[in-house]
Amino acid sequence: MRVLLDNNVNRRFARLISGHDVIHARELGWTELENGDLIATAQREGFNVVITCDKQIQYQQNLAGRKISIIVLNSLFIKLADIKLLAPQVNQVLGKLVPASFIVINPESN
Repeated sequence: MRVLLDNNVNRRFARLISGHDVIHARELGWTELENGDLIATAQREGFNVVITCDKQIQYQQNLAGRKISIIVLNSLFIKLADIKLLAPQVNQVLGKLVPASFIVINPESN
């Protein structure tokens, strides 16, 4: 599966995703692309999913008619130390991803 990390996701998060081809938007020169343009471009380039820390994207974008999915990392902060705790859940979701879906990954409660 091809996974795109949004510009707001620490690029080192890619190392925590196993068994997938993970590329950061900056590596592709897509730093200026935002939300709708990023999603459309990613789908056109063969990505299956975009991982983002943008909590509002699910209210701003409609995936109707698209094949690409969006995973939102719902962390209080977006530093690697905070979002890396969500990586196991992301890996689990990627294993059973349904096209054109929004998935919000929340921190696990203790």
